[in-house]
Formats: sequence, structure tokens, C-alpha cells
Amino acid sequence: MKEEEISRFKERADHGDVLMPIRRYRCIVPNTYQDLSLHWHEEAEIGWIEDGEIDYVIDFQSYRVKKGDLILIAPRVLHAAHAVAGKGMISDSLVFHLDMLGYQTPDACTIRYISPLQNGKYRFVPVVRCGQPGHEELIECLRELLDRVQPKDAEKRREEETGEELHRKELLFRFFRLLYQHGYVVRNGGESEDSGAAEKMKQVLTYIRSHYAEPFTVGQLADFCHFSETYFMSFFKRYAGMTCMEYVNQYRLSRAARTLVQTDRPVTEAALENGFRNISYFNRQFRRQYGTTPREYRKAARQ
Repeated sequence: MKEEEISRFKERADHGDVLMPIRRYRCIVPNTYQDLSLHWHEEAEIGWIEDGEIDYVIDFQSYRVKKGDLILIAPRVLHAAHAVAGKGMISDSLVFHLDMLGYQTPDACTIRYISPLQNGKYRFVPVVRCGQPGHEELIECLRELLDRVQPKDAEKRREEETGEELHRKELLFRFFRLLYQHGYVVRNGGESEDSGAAEKMKQVLTYIRSHYAEPFTVGQLADFCHFSETYFMSFFKRYAGMTCMEYVNQYRLSRAARTLVQTDRPVTEAALENGFRNISYFNRQFRRQYGTTPREYRKAARQ
């Protein structure tokens, strides 16, 4: 199993490049995997479930998504995924900045359709299921777009086909036209308790992901949020679906797993540089999370 396939949801990644800010992620979640942690990014994310099923949490709402379902995540929206017991899942997604659609150009199209998505005035309907209006057209367009963004073929296409980049943009605009045409972009409601909580969660998640390699306590995180420790623990579990330290451990483990796959550093070093001070504890937690030892994980990921 390749590292990118099991780490797709751990958001410390660049999605494409400056000239073409779009990237494809094919995600394989085995039936032994557990949780894919809460995160957010500035880019939009669109994808579909090729096979299996998984539980998504998008903007604090839960969705059981299955084969054929389309998933739509607007910029800056908190989301997570949790494996269904005994079930695996394969998905194929694109993550891209709305700059791809001319977000920085203040024409009528941008002002009416693109800017409201980037600034949160509009949002996607998170899941479009098989049989709903426009589903087949959207999936057909997405699959063609996914094929055009396939990393291994992209450079070859650029060399062989004039206008390949224009073709990608054409497909992306068509996809958005279909979303609007079939009512899958809607106006966001006004300020609510959950919208305020989302902003606070983004702040604390950003803090954790910036300081995960350092020792810190729940009390320090509570102080960062200007909450009492008791209220912070309740708040975090309510919106993240797990305790704060469970989340921190999960994120540290994901970073350690990445270190194991991408480098030849010893297991002890991978643990220490990703926030674990007790190696025995790290080994136990790693096996619990990934169902194997760190050394076995590294070996399997490189096969």
C-alpha cells in the first residue's frame, strides 16, 4: 500500500503547482483502517466513490457514502472520514484552487459564481447520490477530468496535444455549470453556533499541525482558544468526534508513517521527531492505528 493512498486526508500537501493548481488523489482505504482525521484546506475538493463505502463528516454533518456517490467539499470546509467496520473504500478525487476558474479576475462569472464559493457565501451540497438529477452527467465530466489530470500522463499530453491545459479548464467549467444547473451550489445560512465553532476548530487544528513535534498539553490548547480546560475538552470532542489527544496522536502517527516511507531514518528517530517521547508507547499506538509494526509498515509501503 502506497503512503499517498493512506495519507490523503492528512493535509500538509501542495495541491498541484502555481501554473496548474490541481492534483488528483486516488485513495484506497483498506477494511482494517480506522479514522481519517478532521482537516481543511483553501482548495475545493470533488471526487467520487469507485467502490465500497465510508462515513464522511462534512461541515459537522455525517454522510454514509457508497459506490457511485459524488462528494463535493467547498474551500475552507472542515471534513473528515471514518472507515465503516469491515468495509474498504476506493475513491478518486481532485483538489484544486478556484484560481483555476479565474477567481482573481473580477468578471461577471467570477463575481456571480466563483467568489461566493471561495468566501463562504455559497457552499456545495456535499453528496450527490446515484439517481439524483444530473448525477450521470457530473460523474461523466469528472471522470474525463480525472483522466486529464492523471500525473503520469500529464507531461506526455502536454508534449503531444496543443491546448491540453485549456481542455482541463473547459471540463472544470462544465462541471461547475452542471453543479449550478442542477442546484448543487446553495447559499450558506447566516452566522450560527456551528460556523463560529468551525472557525475556532480551524485555529486549533492549525496550531496542532504547526506544533505537533513539540510537547504540549490540553491546558495549553485550551488557553490558545481562550477556553477553560473542561470546556475545551468537551468542545473538541463534540466537533472532532474524538478527544483532543486522540487527534494529536493520530496526526503524529500519520506524520511518523510518512517519515518511515519517505526516508531511511531509524524508527526511533521517526518517532522522536514527530512528537513521541516514549518509544514503547509509539510502537503500541502505531500497531493500534495501522495494524502492523513500524518496520513492517515501511517494508509493505515500499513493495
